[in-house]
Amino acid sequence: MKKLLGLFLTILLLTSCTTTTSLYSWGNYEDASYNYYKKQTPEAAEALLKSYQNIINKQKGSRKVVPPGIYAEYGFMLIQTGKRDEGIINLKKEIELYPESKVFIERIINQAEKWKI
Repeated sequence: MKKLLGLFLTILLLTSCTTTTSLYSWGNYEDASYNYYKKQTPEAAEALLKSYQNIINKQKGSRKVVPPGIYAEYGFMLIQTGKRDEGIINLKKEIELYPESKVFIERIINQAEKWKI
C-alpha cells in the first residue's frame, strides 16, 4: 500500500511540473502600454504602436491568433494619430476575430467616421 501511495504521489508531482503554453503571446505589450499611459510622450506612443505591430505579426501563442482587444486598441490609436482608414480596418479585424465585440466596436467605428481628423 505504501508503494502504491508513493507511486501515486510521484506521478502527481511529475504531472504538476509540466508547463502550459499560453493561448496568446503578448510580447512587450504590458511594459509599452504602461509607459505610454504613464508618460504620454510621442516616443512612448511609437513604442506602443510597434508593440501592437509585433503582437499582430509574430503571434506565438498556442492559438496563433492575435489576443482579444489588440486590433481594437491598435485601430483606435491609429485613428487618434490621424490614420483613420487604417484604424477602421483594424477595428473591423477585431470584429472578425471576436464577434462578441461587434456592438462596442461598431460604435467606435461610427464615431470615427464622423470625426474630422
